[in-house]
Amino acid sequence: MDATVVCIDQTKKSVQVEPRAAWFPRGTRPSVELSGQRDWTCLLGAITENGDRFFSRFEEHVTAYHAKYIIIMLYKEFMDNLVVVLDGALYFQASAVTYLAVRDDFLFVTLPVHLPELNPVTEC
Repeated sequence: MDATVVCIDQTKKSVQVEPRAAWFPRGTRPSVELSGQRDWTCLLGAITENGDRFFSRFEEHVTAYHAKYIIIMLYKEFMDNLVVVLDGALYFQASAVTYLAVRDDFLFVTLPVHLPELNPVTEC
């Protein structure tokens, strides 16, 4: 079987917000962002065995809808004989994603939970 193997994983990155120097007129109440504030973004990404990378960025937590979307994008890119490697995240176990497994043109391989050392994407 000549197939394209794609591993999918997500990460959440915190972004440190630095305060900016500013001048405020006398008699006004200055409002300055504190250095301890944080913002974040989620990335749901995929990497092929050849090193091709795809990702989607979200400002909300990853859901089954996001997972289904990236799997369908990958299918459109690679078409036939797609092997998708997924970790044990709950959004990959939702029916919106698992119903895709009945298709004949790609295969899901689900890694066991709590074993990130088996996930090739975790090392990237």
